[in-house]
Amino acid sequence: MLIKSKVCFTVLTIYEIVAVTALHFKRVCDTMFSTVFCDSWFRYFLFCVVVPLLFMLLVMWAREIYYARRRRRLIRRAKSMVNGILSSMRGKISENLDLQDMEKIITAAILVGIKKYADRHPNIRHNINHVIDVANGDVELDLMSTESEIKPVRRRPAPTARTKK
Repeated sequence: MLIKSKVCFTVLTIYEIVAVTALHFKRVCDTMFSTVFCDSWFRYFLFCVVVPLLFMLLVMWAREIYYARRRRRLIRRAKSMVNGILSSMRGKISENLDLQDMEKIITAAILVGIKKYADRHPNIRHNINHVIDVANGDVELDLMSTESEIKPVRRRPAPTARTKK
C-alpha cells in the first residue's frame, strides 16, 4: 500500500515540475497553446490542479466500475448455474420423494440449524427449552398474566405398580 502511494506521489511530482516549467517559459507555452491562454494565470490552476484531480478521479472510479461490473457478471453466472442445477434436480426429486418425505427433510434441517445456533449461543438454550416445555404442556402459560416468572405445572406422578393395590 505504501509503495503504491510513493509511486503515485513521484509521478505527480514529475508531472507538476514538467507542467510548471512548460507553462512558465513563454516560447514553450506559446508553441503549445495560444498567446491569450499563456498570458493568464489560469494556466497554472488548470494544469497543476484540475488536470491531476480529473486524472485521479478517472483512475479511482474506473477501478470501481470495473470491479462492480465484474462482480455483477460473477453473480449472474452463479445465479444461472444454480438455476440450471435446481431445474435439473427438480425432476429427479419429484420422481423419488413425495411431499411427506420433503416435510421430514425440511423439519430435520430446521432442527439441525436451531441446534447449531443454540450451540453457538448458550443463552438461547434456556429460551428453546422453555418453548419446548410450553409445547409439551409442562409449563402453563397464562397470556393475560403480568408476572415475569412462569411457574411450572405440578402434576402427580403416574401410579406405579407398587402404589397400586
